[in-house]
Amino acid sequence: MKIPSVTCGTHGEQPQTFVCAHIIESLKTDKPKGFWWSRGEDGVWDAVCDACNNLSQEAFEALGPNNIGIVCLGCFEDAAALNEIELE
Repeated sequence: MKIPSVTCGTHGEQPQTFVCAHIIESLKTDKPKGFWWSRGEDGVWDAVCDACNNLSQEAFEALGPNNIGIVCLGCFEDAAALNEIELE
């Protein structure tokens, strides 16, 4: 299965990844907020911040779909680096 791509103003065409809104905010402010990541069996990367990671599944889902956004893999890697996380 091919991962859908997105076109990023910084990184060009890249595979899409999913992150919480707080990680997107951290990319804009350059302030780390934590980075709990995983990669699904389908190859898609996703990550949430410390605050979202500490929520129960029910509380996280209650934040609604606007709490999750799509960023390119390059921005995902930038967010990981901002939080001093090395991806596999």
